[in-house]
Amino acid sequence: MFVKLLHPLFEGFLLGITVAITLGPALVALLQTSIKHGVKTGIFLALGIFSSDLFLVVLAFFGVSEIITAPKFHLAFGILGGVLMISYAIYTFFRKVPQSEQVEAISEIHVKRPGVLPYFFKGFLLNVANPTLWFFWIFWVVSINSTYGGDRQSVALFFAGALGMILATDIVKAVLANKIKVLGNPKVKRWINRIVGILFFIFGAFIISGTLLEYFKALK
Repeated sequence: MFVKLLHPLFEGFLLGITVAITLGPALVALLQTSIKHGVKTGIFLALGIFSSDLFLVVLAFFGVSEIITAPKFHLAFGILGGVLMISYAIYTFFRKVPQSEQVEAISEIHVKRPGVLPYFFKGFLLNVANPTLWFFWIFWVVSINSTYGGDRQSVALFFAGALGMILATDIVKAVLANKIKVLGNPKVKRWINRIVGILFFIFGAFIISGTLLEYFKALK
């Protein structure tokens, strides 16, 4: 029983690590904020981002996943999710990296009131306002729900592992912000894309195989 509980938690850790090493605007915003306004401010921004991710996962879990309950829906969405994940993995693996040692630039996060708490709310609101993240978390909740055959406990443990790992790594990024300049190196970016591509490919295969196993198990 204990091993069964650890299984989805560990798989969630792997997703969290994959998301954490993905280079994107959220990473740049976190690094810029930590460097300019201090580690404490960066950590509060990370907590705001984590809270918004948690909000979206819970919303998707009790919303979309409640509608998709029949085994045939689990099969269709699981296979579709796996195919989409493998397609994204191939794109990420072969994506070209600009020959420039600059990290992707985005607008710096500004708040009008002093203190660290406004950065928490700013991180939460900026994340929630991003439609891509809504799609991202809904996609993962539906796919993982299909993979585990609608087992709520396994799904909850998976996302507890994923979100916990993302928060932990974001805090580490805030603390080490001044030392992560190597991310601007094109060779490093290229290898990160390859690693992320391989990991997402594995997740795509895991989603498809897990969905098929749960579907045939339900037919018995």
